[in-house]
Amino acid sequence: MLPGFLVSTYRKYKEDTSIFTKWLCDNGAKCGYHLTKSTQNETNTNMAPRLKGKARKQAKEAANNGSSSSTIDVSKPQLVSPKELLALANSIANSTNPLITVPSEVLRAALRAIAARKRCTAYFTSKTDGDHPTAEEDERHSYFTSLIEEAVMALQPRFAVSAGGEPEEEAIRAPSLSMLEILENRFAALEVEELAESDSETADAPPPSPPTGEAIYEIESDEEKEDSEQERLFAIFCLFDDLDRLRSYVSNIWAEYQKQKIDLITASVTTNMAFQLAIRTQDEILAAYPQYRDYQDVLLTIMNQFIKAQGTDPGEGEGEVEVDDDIAQWIFAPAHSILDSFCDILGPRKVPLVKRGHFGTYNPLQDRNSLDSLEKNHEDLILLMELLPDFCFVAKYNLHLVATDELTRGLCRMALTKEIPVWLTFATTVFLDIHHILRMEVYGNPVIMRAVATRAKETMGHYFELSRGLVKPDTWPEHNENVFQKFVEEIDQCVLSDAILPHKRDQLRATNQPPPPESERFYLYKRHPVLCGVTAFAIMLEMAEFGMSLVNAMGTAIYPAQFYNSLRQKSNPIGPWLLMDQVIAIHGVDRIFVGAKPTTLVDCFKQISLTLGVSVESFARSQRKRKLVVSKKGPRGLKETSAMNEIFKEELRRGGTMSLTVHNIEKLLNEQSQSVDSKRLHRSWTKTKQLTHVELLEALRFAVPTELKKLEVNYFRLHEQSIGLLRRLNRELDTDLRKFPGALRIENESQLPFVGIYVVQAAMGTQQVAENMRISDAGSRLLDKAGGIVDDFMGELERQPAEKPIPLTSWSS
Repeated sequence: MLPGFLVSTYRKYKEDTSIFTKWLCDNGAKCGYHLTKSTQNETNTNMAPRLKGKARKQAKEAANNGSSSSTIDVSKPQLVSPKELLALANSIANSTNPLITVPSEVLRAALRAIAARKRCTAYFTSKTDGDHPTAEEDERHSYFTSLIEEAVMALQPRFAVSAGGEPEEEAIRAPSLSMLEILENRFAALEVEELAESDSETADAPPPSPPTGEAIYEIESDEEKEDSEQERLFAIFCLFDDLDRLRSYVSNIWAEYQKQKIDLITASVTTNMAFQLAIRTQDEILAAYPQYRDYQDVLLTIMNQFIKAQGTDPGEGEGEVEVDDDIAQWIFAPAHSILDSFCDILGPRKVPLVKRGHFGTYNPLQDRNSLDSLEKNHEDLILLMELLPDFCFVAKYNLHLVATDELTRGLCRMALTKEIPVWLTFATTVFLDIHHILRMEVYGNPVIMRAVATRAKETMGHYFELSRGLVKPDTWPEHNENVFQKFVEEIDQCVLSDAILPHKRDQLRATNQPPPPESERFYLYKRHPVLCGVTAFAIMLEMAEFGMSLVNAMGTAIYPAQFYNSLRQKSNPIGPWLLMDQVIAIHGVDRIFVGAKPTTLVDCFKQISLTLGVSVESFARSQRKRKLVVSKKGPRGLKETSAMNEIFKEELRRGGTMSLTVHNIEKLLNEQSQSVDSKRLHRSWTKTKQLTHVELLEALRFAVPTELKKLEVNYFRLHEQSIGLLRRLNRELDTDLRKFPGALRIENESQLPFVGIYVVQAAMGTQQVAENMRISDAGSRLLDKAGGIVDDFMGELERQPAEKPIPLTSWSS
């Protein structure tokens, strides 16, 4: 299901009708109107315990205020008869109480609900013959629409907000517009103005949805079959309307990728999010109408509407109907037809291998715009029928992939169950759209994935080489090394090698057929850019997490950063450590330095001690002895800097679901670029705490490129540089440190991160050090010598070949 902050068309309609209906019921009761007992969801008052004291007094006051004496069960929707809406509105409009006015947000909710129903009516009316009786029935559609409209118009004397003049005056000036159209235009203008306000400004309207704990109100459906079908049809329309918006946005994303405006990972991650939203939106409709679990059931309801429009009884004859290509595309019928045909040839054991060229030859160099509808559908047939067996291999042989997108997961499930839900036809259609946009360029995307995988493998190789003979601290168990090794093996077997090809070869050999040609290698990856992108993204997420865990446990980030900063505060500061500066910039000065960056040697030592986990009490001015007290919280370390890992890792790596929480979305929006669109999106979220599907995709589209820059930081390389530097410092300063009896010494290389700290400790220049060393300037000389060693080491790093950036686009690889 969708999280509370995400609103689908159907959920928004339900919320809007609840807001409007609840306001009518509450205020109608104040005006003396009481709903009929049959329409209220009540508990038996005789079964309730007798109230006493304050509770009894409050119940009496509620009764005197016109509230029902029954106990409302907020866990169940409060059903209101549609026939009562106008009566409630009239009772309020005719009331003598001048204080009752319709809040602007309530009126907005009613207008949005009306607009949603009208969109449904307009769509089906546009696809039918206007002269046919069924079309006239569609024009009268929705019984609920007219009822809400009548109730809104009856409340007109009680409107609390106007945007420039009275509706009647505007109706005279624009006689072609209805009163409702005037109101809709007016509030549309108001919403645009409100979004342009600053973030600090808040609207005085009530929340856009019923708060938690309040009753949800629904307009009761009539028991007549026609009205029940209309409600189901409206729910289905809302589902396909949302999916159509997602499809349009994702197509624009891949058009941007094709124009080299965004990278593969951004396009893929955003697309996979759209697949997840499609699943959750479908689940929301299934909660209300569980009979629509399969696409065929949904299709039957839609087709019945068009059969009626052609003057045929759905119960008579074959019930077949022809629809134009626009409708077929809107309901994803072509994709479903291909998937359904493939399911027909699926067997329980072997994978149905489709001979290349059996259905024709797909030519990606062909201009698709020059093809007619039949030719386009045939092109899609070739693409899918030749690729679907690869998903079957993954499913039937339970092949492991480093990461899986929702489309891959859904098609693998279809290969085992032959089930085709609506969301899968949507995702398959989007997959075909991507091929239509990229054409020949689709085949270059595995290069990006393999480049990311190769970089990860090489990075791990350098780490293993460095790790041999290096004594590890107790904070780094052997198990972690095994995890790293298994990840490298996983990359080797699933990304840098084709896990599917051996099974294809075995099946062909079993049927005495020639082995697959070399062109079959990475056949799935070459045609599945979304899988390539999410795989590259998952590897980068994993490497960033592994790297941060490493430098935290080994102490090769925070401790060297503190030492580096101390040397930068000298009168003759050392040169920059580029990778360390990058890490400090990403994680923030507050995280690295426990607040502001220290600018004196004494403050640097205090910061180092705090970083080690020494209690702040150690630096109290009243304390005479400088005995360091270890903090119970332990030493500090780097933390995740974005919500990306928390949102996506469980889904991409383990087949779970995305962690879409308000906290994660807040972080996502805060990490966006500062473009005009992202600022507008942030203002909208701040105002409503709600996002539409497309707004969430937009937030992700802006956030991912920013996060990729953080994920490109090589923490393993930082660990390697830190170990190399600390080894040299320990080797070249050992004799000098022995001159300082109070300074600690390194017993083994697991203590290397403390070398810089011991140098600063020896060079503090405090009264205690002066008394122990009896050398007034020894500390500064030691610090200068350490600075010279660091400068020499950084110079050597600069002369080494620079690490090339990971190519995240097919044109940069």
